[in-house]
Amino acid sequence: MLSPGRLRCIIVDDEADARHLTEKYVSKIPFLELIGIAENAADALFLIRSKQPDVVFLDIEMPEMTGFELLKLLPSARPAIIMITADPSYALEGYEQGVTDYLMKPVSFTRFLKAVNKVDIALTSKQFHMQQEIPPAQLPVMTPKTSQTDFFLAQNDFLLLKENKKLIKVAPSEIHFIESMRDYLKLYWSDRVAIIHMTMAKLEEALPPTQFLRVNRSYIVNKKVIREIEGNEITTNSGRKIPIGVTYRANVLAALQKNRI
Repeated sequence: MLSPGRLRCIIVDDEADARHLTEKYVSKIPFLELIGIAENAADALFLIRSKQPDVVFLDIEMPEMTGFELLKLLPSARPAIIMITADPSYALEGYEQGVTDYLMKPVSFTRFLKAVNKVDIALTSKQFHMQQEIPPAQLPVMTPKTSQTDFFLAQNDFLLLKENKKLIKVAPSEIHFIESMRDYLKLYWSDRVAIIHMTMAKLEEALPPTQFLRVNRSYIVNKKVIREIEGNEITTNSGRKIPIGVTYRANVLAALQKNRI
């Protein structure tokens, strides 16, 4: 199950050096969380079934059971698979098996990050559309995507985000909620998700305080998308569950009561 703001991952490789390199790369990416390491496919099968990761970094040639044989034992609703191997001849079979990406050893960090971003885009977009309160038929005709974006400018009526060579104008009212990932933030709006490099405190200053609530250390929520509060948990119109921090609860309730939500 996709964890808020992070991709839970497992490394499966019988080579110690390869495992260590993958683990090193995982530690450099703020939205990855390593939850298990397996030296063979049998142990990996147990880890995948018990911990339900979002993504598996999977070697192919391993003793007793190959990576492809492992895939055949997984249910159809399996985690995203990134193959890591020294043999290019398996690439076609990998894509026929529906793997997300196929990396050749030795893997560079740039290539590794590209594969991880591909998984993040696919899973985030899938989860967000499942939770959208807007029927898919009413969405604009465009491909949902997550973008590595820089925050550029804030004004009272819009935020200006930099995406590659484009500037994207986003009205605060369009933003559903913001999720913190260390020094990065995810902005969820319309049918898109953008990743921006800035702190939660800085963005909070730029957003209209009458429209948005800081509900815990990791989330800012647009008041209009709040459907209900039960205990210490907010449910948005899309069904997203967001916890309310203990130190934020009084302010959240006071703000909502003031606005008669």
